[in-house]
Amino acid sequence: MKPLYLLLFFSCWAFARPTILVAYHHSPPYSVVHADGGASGMDLEILHLLADELDMDIRTVNCPLSRCLLMMEQSQLDLIMGLIKTPERQSFLNFIEPPYYQLQSSYSFYKLADRNIQIAEYEQLRPYSIGLTRGAVYFPRFNQDNELRKVPIATEEMQVQLLLKGRIDLVISVDSTFEFMLTSVDGAEQIRKVDYQEHMPVQSYMALSKASPFNARIEEFGIALKKLQQQGRLHQVLLKYGIESATSQPKNTIK
Repeated sequence: MKPLYLLLFFSCWAFARPTILVAYHHSPPYSVVHADGGASGMDLEILHLLADELDMDIRTVNCPLSRCLLMMEQSQLDLIMGLIKTPERQSFLNFIEPPYYQLQSSYSFYKLADRNIQIAEYEQLRPYSIGLTRGAVYFPRFNQDNELRKVPIATEEMQVQLLLKGRIDLVISVDSTFEFMLTSVDGAEQIRKVDYQEHMPVQSYMALSKASPFNARIEEFGIALKKLQQQGRLHQVLLKYGIESATSQPKNTIK
């Protein structure tokens, strides 16, 4: 007969909350990685709400976006947030429906204010080097254009530093993300948005690695996410960060 303490130990172990490993990349205000390794931001708050609904614990793993995606593809992590759905990503990720927010935003290009770079239409981008986040996707025409001089860089902060030093001519980003980041960057007053922008809705998804054991619960993820949307709890978090999203509003307020 097993000692009582062993029975209690195995009983507690059997009912322990599972821990989901989350790829977390720095993209303020959505996801913030601090110098001491801590994490915060809108995505983490939403994730805690979802984890409570699903009775699970969270462990974030900080990584640049390209590294996060690689770790998801190699089945080292379970979940990633803040992704646009693409066929390439669907080859190794299962996207959780519905998207947890949708922005009517703009893909914008930024330059140094003292540079004589005038861009009013897409074709005028061609002479210039364009910094972008390694692993990120943007609007379809830009993603598929292999003739542009694209310079993949790990983070938007590094892109700004290279722009300020004259190492690249332009940076592309979603304007809401980039301009929030600029509020805490030295030299931001030297940076200006060019006239050309690409306006389109941006849907942001959570996704599970196809090898994650949490795929067995992917329908539960979707149900819990819809519940948070219908209750207005997701909307409250987004509003806290100044984000309006049609997909996050309580059901009785959607027009």
